[in-house]
Amino acid sequence: MQHVFAPLRKLQWQLSLSYIMVVMVAIPALLGVGLALLVILTPAATRLSPAEQLVQGLESQIAPQLLQGMQGHPNQRRLEQWAINFIVNQYAKANKVEQQADHLNVAEKLAVMILDSGGQVIASDPAIPPSLVHPGLSTQQFLLQKLQLDALESQNVIRAAFANDQRLDNLVYTFVDGRTIVAVPVVDTQRGPVGVLFVVARGLKGSDTPSTLSSPVVAFFSQIANGGQQNASTGGVWTSSNLLLYAILLIIITSIIGTTFGMVSAKRITHPSAARSWSRGHFEVTVSDSSPDELGQLAQDLNRMAQQVQTLLDTRQELTLMEERQRVARDLHDSVKQHAFAISLLIGAAQSRLPGEPEAAQTYLVRAGDLADHTRQELTAILQQLRPAALVEEGLRTALHNYVHQWSQRTGIAAEFSAQGGYSIPLDIEEALYRVAQEALANVARHSQASQVQVQLEQESGQVCLAIHDNGTGFDMAQGTGKGQGLTNMRERVDAHRGTLSISGTIVGTLVKACIPLAINQPAGVQAAAAKEDDL
Repeated sequence: MQHVFAPLRKLQWQLSLSYIMVVMVAIPALLGVGLALLVILTPAATRLSPAEQLVQGLESQIAPQLLQGMQGHPNQRRLEQWAINFIVNQYAKANKVEQQADHLNVAEKLAVMILDSGGQVIASDPAIPPSLVHPGLSTQQFLLQKLQLDALESQNVIRAAFANDQRLDNLVYTFVDGRTIVAVPVVDTQRGPVGVLFVVARGLKGSDTPSTLSSPVVAFFSQIANGGQQNASTGGVWTSSNLLLYAILLIIITSIIGTTFGMVSAKRITHPSAARSWSRGHFEVTVSDSSPDELGQLAQDLNRMAQQVQTLLDTRQELTLMEERQRVARDLHDSVKQHAFAISLLIGAAQSRLPGEPEAAQTYLVRAGDLADHTRQELTAILQQLRPAALVEEGLRTALHNYVHQWSQRTGIAAEFSAQGGYSIPLDIEEALYRVAQEALANVARHSQASQVQVQLEQESGQVCLAIHDNGTGFDMAQGTGKGQGLTNMRERVDAHRGTLSISGTIVGTLVKACIPLAINQPAGVQAAAAKEDDL
């Protein structure tokens, strides 16, 4: 379970999750506000077009009046009387006929036709006696011809009514002459059609503008208000499965947006390049963030801090070099300079004894030779103490990395440094390898015409190895032997620590590899011999 939630420990995923949660809460809230505004600001009368209002009025007010006369065996006489009364707006009430409004939004009702479940005309107004119907035509077809109605459009709305189509626009059609035909189903208690009421009218009342609910957003709000059920009044086709599909799509979209925004926002905070470089002592790397917000200000403060730390390190290095120079000057003055002055006096005394007293002159020269040998030992001791300040402060790995980087910038040759292993290297071995690297890279810059150099520092099997490989013109050992002191100095430095130096050159590059055993892994006899040699 910890592995499952491990990514949430990172800031970018925490921000992504928070954005997703905010969006998931905000969207239902906006939907609720939109639904409330829809209910409050949209009048009920403007939610349907005039034609759809007529269909809804016939379905809710008129069609239920026919159900009793059409169930079982239809009462044709009663239905014919009803059709006549429907046209003239007269209805039987309390054993008398009264004029009563039916609240339909039409100026004039031209005709009405009542069809049974088989599509046969039960009653109509105007009434059509069977004797008047032409042979080969049904009563329905004859009535449509008499009313001069388009048979195709009329049959379409009648079929839609028999199919109990819930889309209101399929149950009504308006001709160019202003007449409107409407067919609505007469349904029983099980919502099954037992017949169809077909009405021809003229002069729809109300605006002809499109339905407000034709907007998908408004239709979606209305669908939510109806509990995910199909809304016959709006002509919508929304279902519970549709709502579930849209909900899933909404979650996916918000998740993608939240994750993307969270990762982009967190990238400014979690980008580790500058912090990783600073932890390794490379304070010249800066944070690239120029935004004016708090994070941008923090990045600028960190850059200024890194610059100040780099300045302090540079100042410390300069002070260390100055202290080293002063110490060397003091040691040279106190020892070597005094010895050189004494040697000059002894040589002068010997010259003054010649040629008369050669034995005395020989004595002075022997003493001068001894003093010169002592001076050489003093100089050796001073030189052994001269080590690069970066090597003393940072160690071999960091010092080599910085030197290779500076050498690459200075020469324009691409250089790559890598280090492996974890042994503690004595300072004298570090200095020897550091000087070998300096001399090898200097040779690459002067002679190889290389475009790329690889410097590798490895510690394995009780020894530390330094390898410098370039892709230059190569090196011929037979021709290079004896020219200059660079190779000799490199070999002497490695030999002084009982190491090995190998140089292999071909026409495709040169490999210089120096390996020095670590004292911690050497036998006791070798360590004692090494200590004795260092004392000499």
